[in-house]
Amino acid sequence: MIYKTFGKTGYKVSSVGFGGMRFDLNYSNSDNSYLLDYAWDKGINFFDSAPGYCEDKSLDIFGHFCKRTKSIRDQYYVSSKLMPQMVSSAKDTIEQVDKALKRLNTDYIDFFYVWCIRNLNQYDEAAKADGLIEGLERCREQGKIRHINVSSHLRGKRLNKVLEKRDFAGILVGVNILNFMFRWDAVETAYNSGAGVVAMNPLAGGMIPQHEERFSFISSGSESPTDAALKFCIGSPEITVTLNGFTTKEHIDQACRCADESKPLSKEQKEQIANMLSDNFNDLCTACGYCDSECPKGIPVSSYMQFYNRKLIENKSDKDLKEDLKFSREWGILNDRAAEAADCIKCKRCEEACTQHLNITERLEHIETIEEELKNENQKA
Repeated sequence: MIYKTFGKTGYKVSSVGFGGMRFDLNYSNSDNSYLLDYAWDKGINFFDSAPGYCEDKSLDIFGHFCKRTKSIRDQYYVSSKLMPQMVSSAKDTIEQVDKALKRLNTDYIDFFYVWCIRNLNQYDEAAKADGLIEGLERCREQGKIRHINVSSHLRGKRLNKVLEKRDFAGILVGVNILNFMFRWDAVETAYNSGAGVVAMNPLAGGMIPQHEERFSFISSGSESPTDAALKFCIGSPEITVTLNGFTTKEHIDQACRCADESKPLSKEQKEQIANMLSDNFNDLCTACGYCDSECPKGIPVSSYMQFYNRKLIENKSDKDLKEDLKFSREWGILNDRAAEAADCIKCKRCEEACTQHLNITERLEHIETIEEELKNENQKA
């Protein structure tokens, strides 16, 4: 296992982290908890959970592990999270932290995240007087938590605005070999400021292992595309922890093996990977972002095109695409949109700027029809 320093904290953390949202719920909480023991034996010392994961069983599963390992609690790191809308005051925040401590069977939580910041208004809500961050600061003063981190799905340059507002100990951001160009601004900003960087979704939400043939171009030699994706995040010096959701021991074995085989990636190698993605994606958006600055209406074109990638890769029906769009608008990369697909005036400046020469206007028209269906359904409800 490779170990890296988590920013200014000085903690030596495993380059592979255990994400607690993929447990097999056919097993009991106690039985699932032994997967954490296995990960610990393999060298993983970074464990991440949150309320709501795995039908709200994840914290309790971790609690079984923490109870068994109280004598070595100072040798591993545990994190949990709260969204701004989950608490009503600083006092409420403290009560929620106390509940997490009880469920986790631990006296303190190493990293506590201001969770799932999807737009700047949500950060402001978290930072208001008598709010989430104030409550977390009190918990830190009381020794209940050690460090305050932030978790976000914002695009790189937008996330930078959050990082400018506060000196967080670390960030949790969705970054992988397919979208790193889209998020790297924030990764570098956090890294250069001395914050730890935790990468979630290193396998693009399972898309890479589910479609390895489609992504065969990202691997070299005998390694699989899944291995290549894991090694990309693990090998990036700017990324401290590559967070994996594990369901089986085999998943843990694969991630740990990739850590052992990983080598540091240089800036030049990342540029080569970006060029390779551009050459092989053809009809897929590579998230270079050149289109965004060209849109006179402020449509987040690259975010819409990133969303549309899943239709092309997985051949999704409009019905399935509508569910994905609903999620992306509420929780994902389209939450922070300043304008919608329907605002497109078909000037095609985005297509002129597109390095892939995609038919962006046509795709936005398709998305517009699906967004209209969603709006009509919401009005009827």
